[in-house]
Amino acid sequence: MGDIEGVVAAAMRDGTRLDLDGGAVAAELLAELLTGAGGPALRLDRAHITGRLDLEGRTVDAVIALRRCVFEHPPRLMKARLVGLSLRGARVPGLLARNLRVGSDLVLEAGFTSTGTVDLTDATVDGTVRLSGAVLRRPGGNALLAARLRVSGSITAAALRADGEVRLRGANVGGSVHLTGARLVHPGGHALEAAGLVVAGNLFCDAKGGRFDTAGRVVLAGARIGGDAVFSGAALHDPTLEDGQVSVVPHGSVDGRFVLDAQRLTVEGDLRLDDGFVAAGAVGLRSARIGGHLRLADATIGRPEVVPGLSASFQAGRPVDRVPVALVADGVEVGGDVEARGRAGLRAYGQVRLADATVHGSASLSAMRLSGPAVDALFADRLRVGGTLFLRRALISGSVRLQNAHIGSSLDCSGARLIKPRLRPNGSVKPSLDARVATIGKDLLCGGGFRAMGGVRVRAVEVGKLATFAGARLGGRSRPGQPVTAVALSGYGLTAQELVLSFPPDRPPRGRVVLSRARVVSVVDGPGLWAATGGVELDDFGYGAIASSPEVGVRTRLRWLRAVQPDFAPGAYEQLAATYRTGGEEELARQVQLERQRRRYAEQHLLGRIWGRLQDWTVGYGYRPWLAIVWLAVFWLFGTLWFAGHQMARLDPGQQPVWNPALLATDLVLPIVDLGQDKQWQLSGASQWVAATLTAAGWVLATTAAAGATRVLRRG
Repeated sequence: MGDIEGVVAAAMRDGTRLDLDGGAVAAELLAELLTGAGGPALRLDRAHITGRLDLEGRTVDAVIALRRCVFEHPPRLMKARLVGLSLRGARVPGLLARNLRVGSDLVLEAGFTSTGTVDLTDATVDGTVRLSGAVLRRPGGNALLAARLRVSGSITAAALRADGEVRLRGANVGGSVHLTGARLVHPGGHALEAAGLVVAGNLFCDAKGGRFDTAGRVVLAGARIGGDAVFSGAALHDPTLEDGQVSVVPHGSVDGRFVLDAQRLTVEGDLRLDDGFVAAGAVGLRSARIGGHLRLADATIGRPEVVPGLSASFQAGRPVDRVPVALVADGVEVGGDVEARGRAGLRAYGQVRLADATVHGSASLSAMRLSGPAVDALFADRLRVGGTLFLRRALISGSVRLQNAHIGSSLDCSGARLIKPRLRPNGSVKPSLDARVATIGKDLLCGGGFRAMGGVRVRAVEVGKLATFAGARLGGRSRPGQPVTAVALSGYGLTAQELVLSFPPDRPPRGRVVLSRARVVSVVDGPGLWAATGGVELDDFGYGAIASSPEVGVRTRLRWLRAVQPDFAPGAYEQLAATYRTGGEEELARQVQLERQRRRYAEQHLLGRIWGRLQDWTVGYGYRPWLAIVWLAVFWLFGTLWFAGHQMARLDPGQQPVWNPALLATDLVLPIVDLGQDKQWQLSGASQWVAATLTAAGWVLATTAAAGATRVLRRG
């Protein structure tokens, strides 16, 4: 045995550390010492290990600590059983350790450098795997293979540098996984492939002490995290992704190119994609289960370069066939809140999808910035939120789609700005906010400066209390030449306790307002509503009370109805009259009914219009029976004056009746009164026509007055 071999053997027998300062030592000698009774521990510093260290299938009872050593060949440790292994700061051309079993920690940190694959597939470590500060270089290949690795402790890989794939598929970790500040590079492939990973503790891929940064995809599909999954401040990108490669076609299928693929991920605690998190591509959370909160505050997701093309399509009125996506979270379930509020809020370039998602708490998306011009920037059909969905002061380029959503408390869109909505295949504009057939337990708040350039569709929506559009701006365009919507507000079949439609008079809805078949207890309107450029549809619109701010009179309301209903429809007048009558305003109700009759007869043929005018002037269509009495008095006075100047001859010379013009006029005008005067005088000439006129007028006016009185008594 040579000098160096003797020194190494002596150091191993004593278990002391030996610094060889670059001196060479044969790998065969080390294997012999380790598999024999060489001593309790082999501790070498700065040794140059020649040959191949081959411990395949061997059982080693000594601790191996080869610090800052240089290996000529990859150590062979397949199926070996080791007490402990430390290669702190070592340089190896790879490490072959499939099915390795280590009874304590596996230490590959503090400058450990591998220029080949570190293969820990199916290995078992009864302590902690330490990779902090390690450098793994296998460009275009596998830097770390640790599929089905079983670790009773944690994996600590802070500041890890890996050029090549890091594979943890199916690994099982009893503690936590620390990748804080790691830099993983594998363009066009998987920078971190951890599908099916099971972690009892937390997963840290954050920026504390250094930013977790990847060039390539991160895959956590089907992984299970017992604590929190933290990506706060992380930066994920794949330089091989091109515009449009991550997209959703109209029927909903999504291409699978995600920069973070966490489909079916289960996190018992919080999932944090916040505090400066950047994903230059799509994030996939489809069918993920998050026991705590999903945090997206101050995150940036998607590729900004997709936006100019979408904006150009909108400006040209050209629909988009393939929709870039930023976040795909269809079917996600969140036990707590979705929190996207922060200094800058969530920023997303492309579509954010929450279809069929369930949030047991509230979803706070206030102040977020979504950029998806001409598409559905937020696609959340059948979304279920236990608390409130906040979209306060959100700036969304594109549409918000919430069809069949169920929101336990309120939908708060106060101050939100929704511009450049989705376009239909024919180039027409879809609603900026589409929440048809949704259920909102408390309030729908679209006021406080809310703007929806494509309008709002709340068709058949059930609102538990208040639905307000006070001060909202609906419809219109932000730039000349942009397409515009035909319907500013579609509230067909909407139900609510109170509906507020007080739009600014100088900024009325730019398009049609549809309130047909809506049902509310009370409604608050104003001149801005009735100035809607497309009119207001009121077929079967039911409400119990109506008010305006400032308050307006019945004449103003009737003028509004005439303006928005060029074709007569009786329902709006009957509803308004019923509302006044319920409130004890009987005279106002009669004015409304008079207007209804006037408009009804105004659209009939000539004789109908004449008959309508006659009823209006004489008896107010029966709603003013006292007017018939006035006309009876006028005809009686006319008859009295006429007959006072035109005395008639006696019909029977044998009789001596007294000529009384007033009684004669009374007998003619009142058909149900018989004073016998008209039977005692011979009416001739013009007096005969006057008498006939008085009789006809009497019958018509008396009958109408009786009918009007009956209507009044029946209402009473």
